[in-house]
Amino acid sequence: MTSPFGRRLHFVAGKGGVGKTTVAAALARTFAESGRRTLAIEMDTSGRLAAMLDAKVSIGTPTRVAPNLSVASIDGRVALEEYLGLIIPVKRLLSTIFSSRIYQYFVAAAPGLKELMTVGKVWYEATRKEGDRFAWDAVVVDAPATGHGLQYLRMPQAARETFGAGLVQREAAKVVDLLQDARTTAVHLVTLAEDMPVTEAIEAHAQITGPLGLPAGAIVVNRVHGRRFAPDVLAKLTDAPASGEQRALLRAVAERAVEETSWAEINAQHLERLRAAIKDPLIVLPYLFTEEFGEAEMAELVARLREAGASPVAGGATDASAEGRLR
Repeated sequence: MTSPFGRRLHFVAGKGGVGKTTVAAALARTFAESGRRTLAIEMDTSGRLAAMLDAKVSIGTPTRVAPNLSVASIDGRVALEEYLGLIIPVKRLLSTIFSSRIYQYFVAAAPGLKELMTVGKVWYEATRKEGDRFAWDAVVVDAPATGHGLQYLRMPQAARETFGAGLVQREAAKVVDLLQDARTTAVHLVTLAEDMPVTEAIEAHAQITGPLGLPAGAIVVNRVHGRRFAPDVLAKLTDAPASGEQRALLRAVAERAVEETSWAEINAQHLERLRAAIKDPLIVLPYLFTEEFGEAEMAELVARLREAGASPVAGGATDASAEGRLR
């Protein structure tokens, strides 16, 4: 079996607040640093992904931010106008369309249009070629939070089934074919090893692999506590001969150690839930104790992803040992 990271199109999805954008940025960095020409896309214009990659928001047009790494934000309305520009080459006619009230009303009122055009733009970048090769070896998409993100991924199928034979159905079918191609696409889920995030990840995975028919990638469990302290060590800290500030300091250290041990046990229980419910590759990223997330922390996550086998050559598989480490 090939690693899901050897594919070209990667959606990173997950519940809000689990570090999805951070993981998407780290994954894009991992691919780029392994020599793959990588495009990181955020499916809105908030600029959070761009900020994680030390870049300014660039709507529509990819902007190079590092060797082998570019970033772009997608706005559904801009994507629609870009698409119309491709199929209607007469600029004068385009200008008339864009300024008409009917067009303005259509863009504002058409249900699912923004989602459809956003995913269509992703399809365009993932399939665009320069000469005889694809423009990008890897495209990493930071999807919206789980519910909204699945709505985006569902829209091409809905358009294909809703519209009769014609341009919209043909274009939607192209997008669906790419999204469901397990040789090209992977949908990675980011979660925390806690009750509600794990429950939502399991439900989202069922939707992705069931009704949506999309190829699952890896389950990335973020911010995992792994340190456990033996009771006798904690007892020694609490009962250590000291006085005044030293005794208060040792007790505070002991309290934090107890708290960290409790979190590690909770996280371990929910990791087992995930392993029992989902058989896809599982990657564990550690909780990074820092006042502010910066370059050192990003480099740490990139190193962890690389160790887990997330940097195979474009279109290839990881070796057997790397594939094993994913579990």
